[in-house]
Order: sequence, then structure tokens, then C-alpha cells
Amino acid sequence: MLLQSLPNETLLQILHSISSIQDILSLSLTSHRLHDLLSRPAQRLPILFDAAERQFGPLHSAIRVVTHNSTQPPHNPRRSPPQSLSLLKQLLHVGEVANTWADLYPSIHWRGTERECASRRLLNENERYRVRRACYRTWLYDLAFHNPNHTRYTRRQPPMVRSRAALLRAWSTHEMGELLDFQSMTRAAVELFICPSDVTFIRRHKERYGETPMASLFHPGPLRYGNNGCRCPAEAWEGWGGDVEHYYVVEDMLKLDPGQMMELYDFVVNGKGRLGMIDGMAMESNKEAVKAFVAGLGEWFENNGETMGETVRFVVGERGEEEVNGWGDLVLE
Repeated sequence: MLLQSLPNETLLQILHSISSIQDILSLSLTSHRLHDLLSRPAQRLPILFDAAERQFGPLHSAIRVVTHNSTQPPHNPRRSPPQSLSLLKQLLHVGEVANTWADLYPSIHWRGTERECASRRLLNENERYRVRRACYRTWLYDLAFHNPNHTRYTRRQPPMVRSRAALLRAWSTHEMGELLDFQSMTRAAVELFICPSDVTFIRRHKERYGETPMASLFHPGPLRYGNNGCRCPAEAWEGWGGDVEHYYVVEDMLKLDPGQMMELYDFVVNGKGRLGMIDGMAMESNKEAVKAFVAGLGEWFENNGETMGETVRFVVGERGEEEVNGWGDLVLE
């Protein structure tokens, strides 16, 4: 039976069952009839939002991110806005970021030892749903509490602590464990790729060029001597400090929302974006580009670590429950 011979009701059911917005748009281009069906305002938005829920859900959590208003407490429930193409476009942006983090989760979570790498697998749909939910909730927390209005001098004030705790109290302890799990993934992304420590840089250099000074002579680019006398490429000394200094750098970077962090990750790892450009001129290193990005956020950002981890522990302590671990709560081991 030809698709064109089916009644409109059946065609609409087919469109409602598709789980990808791109697939719906592609199918609508195959015939004038399907295109006309999707062009009707009464049909188009419900079909697209149904697909967005399956592809990027939970949409109610994503909607709280794109409709966040700094003048209203983030824990207060608000009426969902009416469906519109403008709202859908914003949801597609945050949804793509959340799905990209879900794609990265296996390679970051199951890394390190040979046994951990052997356990690596793709996430199932339920696990991807939980990663996206944790991403949206982390994003909402970052928008509400990691901003110029929350400096290092106000983070311990009781009104600020109560305000942060009010948002997390709406979620179960296991769901807060998912937040810490997601944060563990973003922390690893910062430590390994965006802001690696001096030790990580040196280790990678030795893995690639060996430990002998002669190995560095065959690597193109400027050479210089490090603190230990090893002659290595200049970029090998662009780490973000030793253990203590690097720890505080990572704590600061965790205040970035998932969208900002993914932008940095894409630039450093995949070379995407224009973070490394100032006035049309390319910067010399990824580190300079990341520093320029952070400097553009304002003085409040530096020496002012993230607060979500301590707020989770505060709320869990209120409930009299054991402290959540947070590494592995998003997947079924």
C-alpha cells in the first residue's frame, strides 16, 4: 500500500510516532500531501513537540532552563509557556547540548584501567534520559546560582544557602546523586581536556615522544626547558598548575553551565568555534583562548568555586540520609 493512499488520520499517527524532528522534516519533503499536513499550525507544533520530547526529553526540565528568569526564585513552579516555534528552537539548542553530553558519558565514565575500558558500552534510552535530566537541572542551578550575584563572599550566608537548598529539595536523593554523577563527568572533561594539569601535560608528552630529550628534537615547534630540566615543546608546559592550583581552577570552571562547557570542550578537542580568535587574530594556545573566555565572564568568576556539591550534601544531611556518591548513579552497572 502506497503512503499516499493512507487517510490523513493514519498519516498524522505516523508523524506523531517519529522520534526525531529531523526525520519528520525529511519525511514531509517527500510529498506535497505530507508537507501540507505538517504546514497546518494546529498539527505542526504538537507533532514537533512530541518528537522533541522523545529526542530531548524531559522537556519540562529543559523548558525551565530556557524560561529561567533571574527575578523569580528558581524553585517556584511556573506555568509552561504555550508551544511555539521560538520556544522549540531554544529547546533544540539545550537538547543538542544534553544529547552530546550523553554521547560523551561512556568514554568519560568508563576510562582508565583496562577493566573499566572493557566495560564501556552505549547508554540505553532510559540512561540517556537521566543524563539529559541531570544536564538540564545542572544548567538551571548554574543559571540561578553561578552568576555575578553570588560571589565568594555571599556563598556561606544563610539566605543564600536556603535559596540554593530550596531548589534541590524538590528532587529525590537518587536524583541528586544523578546531579553529582553528571558533575563528575564535567569535572573529568575539565581535568582531562579543557584545563589539564601540568602533570597531565607532561604525561601525555612522554607517552607521545618518549622520555629522552632527543625525542623532543624531532617535534616541530618552539622548545623550552621546564622546571625539571626536560627540554619539551612549549605547548607541553601549558598546563594549569600543580595539584593544589589545578584543584581550584577546576572548582572555578565547574560553575560554567553545560552549554558553556561544551563550547570549550568542542574548541579544545574538536577545534570547533571561534574561541581562539580575538579581533580576527588567532591565539597561540588553547589555554589563552580558555583564559580569555573566562575573563569575559567577570571578576566574580575567579576564586569562587562551584556550590552545587556542598548544597547537595547539605540537603541530604537535612534528610538524615547517607551521603550520596554520585559516580555511576546515571547508569545501570
